[in-house]
Parts: sequence; C-alpha cells; structure tokens
Amino acid sequence: MIDLFLRMVISAPTSMRSAAAVLELFAPYLPGVERTPCANSGRFWLLRVGLHELLCKKEKADDWVWIMDHTIQLGPWKCLIVVGIRLSRWLSDRGPLRHEDMTLLNLTPMTQSTGETVYQQLCVTMEKVGRPRAVVSDGGSDLKRGMEFLREDHPQVYHILDMKHKNATLLKKELSSDDRWASFVTQANKTKLGVTQTALAFLNPPSLKTKARYMNLDSLVSWAVQALEYLDHPRDILGQPVDKHKLREKLGWLRQYRRALKHWSELLALARAAEEFIHAEGVHPSMTDELRERLQPLATTVGGRRLKTALLGFAAEQSRSLPKGERLIGSSEVLESIIGKYKRLQSSHSKGGMTAMLLSIGAIVGPKATTTIKTALQSVTTENVTTWCKKHLGVTLQTQRKLALGATKIG
Repeated sequence: MIDLFLRMVISAPTSMRSAAAVLELFAPYLPGVERTPCANSGRFWLLRVGLHELLCKKEKADDWVWIMDHTIQLGPWKCLIVVGIRLSRWLSDRGPLRHEDMTLLNLTPMTQSTGETVYQQLCVTMEKVGRPRAVVSDGGSDLKRGMEFLREDHPQVYHILDMKHKNATLLKKELSSDDRWASFVTQANKTKLGVTQTALAFLNPPSLKTKARYMNLDSLVSWAVQALEYLDHPRDILGQPVDKHKLREKLGWLRQYRRALKHWSELLALARAAEEFIHAEGVHPSMTDELRERLQPLATTVGGRRLKTALLGFAAEQSRSLPKGERLIGSSEVLESIIGKYKRLQSSHSKGGMTAMLLSIGAIVGPKATTTIKTALQSVTTENVTTWCKKHLGVTLQTQRKLALGATKIG
C-alpha cells in the first residue's frame, strides 16, 4: 500500500490528496485492504523515505561523479543539492542519466550561499563518499568559487560545466545582439493578449519563463514556425470555419520574421545537437572532433557558424586536460529534472516557501523497491523528520504566514 501510494505521487504524477482518494476508491477491489492512508500519512512516508536516503551510509570510492545545484524559492533560503553516481556504473550503460541512477549525497538549506559555504559542504560530502573524480555544475558564481577552493586542495578533481547552461549563455549573447529577437518577443506577447479570448485561441503563443528564459526558447520558436505555416495555408479545424481576415490581422506580423525564424531554428538545432551529444557521450579527449562532425552540417548561416565555433571552443576547454581514455559525465540536466519534480510536489504544500518537502528529493532519486521502502520506514521515524526540519529549516515561511496573518479575521 505504501509502495503504491509513493509510486502514484512520484511517478504518476498524482497529488497526495488524489493518491489517497484513489486508494480509497479502489480499496473494495483490493483483497485484504481494510484501511487506506490519508494524504498526511502518505506525506510523512515520502519524507521518511527521503530522509533515509539522505542519511544512509554511502559507499566510498574514487570514481564518484557529483552533480550539484541550488534550488531557490520564496524567502531567503537556498538549498544546495548534491547527487552522484559511480562513474563505473555510468560507463557500463552509457547514456542520458535517469532519476533512479542517482544517489542523494548532500541536501543543505542555507540562507547565504558563498564559495566558502559551498566548499564546506563539498568537504562534508567528501567525508561521506571520498574524493570525487569530477563535479558537474552550472556556471553559478558561488558553485564555481566553491570548486576553486576544492581544487586548490584536490587538483585531481575535474570541474565540468553543464552544456545546457552554456548553450543558454551563448544563445543569450547571439540573440541579445539581434534587434529582431526583441521585437519578435514583444509581438508574440501582444498576440497572446489579442487572441486568448477569441476564436483564434488555439493559436495562442507559449510564454517564455521569466527565469532562465534562454534555456526555454524551443517552444516559442517552434510555435512561430508552425503558426507561420498555418498562416500561409489556413484551413478549417474539424469543420469549424476560420476567419482568415482575423487570422491575418492577428498573426500576419509573423511573415516579416520568416528568415529570422529559419536562423533561430538553426541556432536551436545546434544547441540541441550539442546537448544530445554530451548526454550520450560525455566529456572525453576526442569530443571536439566528434562534436564538429555533428554540428558541421547544421551550421549554414553566419550566426550558426559563430555558435558552432563557440560550442567547439567550450568542448575543447572542457576536455583539454583529460588523459587519453578518460570519459566523464558532462550534463547536470538530470538534477534539473529532479528539482523540477520536487517543485511539483512542493507546490501542493506551500505558497513558494521552502518546507520539509525538500526531503522528497531523497525519495525521487535511486531505485525504490518495496524492500528499500520497508527498510527506510523501519529506520526513520516521523520524529526524525520533524527534528531534521527544525534543525535545518527553523520556522518555515508557511508557518510565519499563519502566525502573522491567521489570527486576523474580517468582520
């Protein structure tokens, strides 16, 4: 029952209240089931499994690759997250990393993240699992500074920068100097306002994320390419006539960006190809030549060739000091995905503040067989979870909000 609840919440994905309701609904059809859990019971199961993953003893080895990042939410808190995988395991089945491949090595909330505090936690992690072979992160200043401190003591540790974040930086540089891009985004936002409450709402453009927007350009450019094709060849949708005059009025502006869209699509294709290469092949001494073969046919414009050159330069920099035969993980995207899943779980339980749900990260990673869950629940109690939260989170934003605003009633 516990296993089923956790699988619904983590993998389905289902909210905890929905998971509890589903189990209650199906209880009469499940032999031997007399009681089903409430959402709060399931929540504590999730947190106990997560805390067990964080605290359980890890194997010490010299071939760990760590991936680290911060998650930031409403309030002063950041949380440093470090997950890892043995390099020997990845090399035996090379390819994009999955959540179940990873082990949670560090989960530390902090109100101030500096190079010094990051370095301290990296040292704590080393005490648990030994010196890593490599650490993968984005280009955040505190993470880079922490790694500089670490490499002063341990120069054998490689610091690999994530390709996707590098792509975002290069795309920002390329597009920020393109006046057409700023006007295109402005026009797309106007179109969103102009068609949302009309019969053309099915052509509504997607919104760019306010944070890390240059990591999420594909959806907007893809929409524009498809919408332009529909503008050129309009057709009725399932028998519903389309007002072609209104269509030209609202979307006709796309035609002036026809050439620009081809150029931007090329840039995104180059970025995707580089990311896919790194996910599958990792970082290794001959990666620059291999990546050049993949990118060469895609770069047909001046901007595309410029981006290709920058990507190859980054690849050369990353692999320059690697000895022959070495191959390291080169992407932190698996951790981005883990954080995304955590934020989905978190969103059901607070209005943006950091809560005990941080521990759900431990339940997301690693294989979670029924025996693993049983061991976790036998080892970690609800009181252990409460104690960890008091020590590491103090009074949460959610509790502060209740204490400050909950006592006042209107009327």
